[in-house]
Amino acid sequence: MDHGNEGFMIADETGADTFEILPEEDYYPYTYDELTDVALQEQKENAKPAYAGEVPDLDQYTTVFIGSPVWWGDWPMIMYTFFEENADALAGKTLIPFSTNEGSGLSGFDRSLASSCPDSTVGEGLAIRGSDAQNDQDNVRSTVNDWISELGL
Repeated sequence: MDHGNEGFMIADETGADTFEILPEEDYYPYTYDELTDVALQEQKENAKPAYAGEVPDLDQYTTVFIGSPVWWGDWPMIMYTFFEENADALAGKTLIPFSTNEGSGLSGFDRSLASSCPDSTVGEGLAIRGSDAQNDQDNVRSTVNDWISELGL
C-alpha cells in the first residue's frame, strides 16, 4: 500500500495494483529530526491521522502487500487508521508486510499487522534498509525478487 522504491519494485515484479497511503493533511516535516519528533508525538497520543483518497475495492485481491517506513519501532500511526478502517475488507486475505528502516528490521510489523487484522493471514515480511533503497537499488531489486520467489508469487 504505502511504499517507497521497494513498493514499486514489488508492483513491477508481481503486476500488482498500488494504492499509496498519504495523509489527508500533510503536516509532516521533511527533516529527519523534526519528523521523528512528530512520529513520536503521534504514538504518544495514539493519533489516527486520516489518509487521502478512496481505497480500491479490496474484494478483488487475495494477497495484499502493505509497506511503510518504520517510525519509532512501529508502523506510522496513519497505517493503524488504514488497518482499522479496512480490517473487514482485509479479512480472509494474505497480508505481506514490508518496511524500510535504518537498523530496526521488520520491527514487529508482522505481529502488529496480525493483531490489527486478526481475520487475515500475515505472510513473511521483508525489511530493507532505507539507505540501501536510496543508494543500492540493483541489490534491493534482487532482494525483492528473491523474496517474492520465496513467497511463491
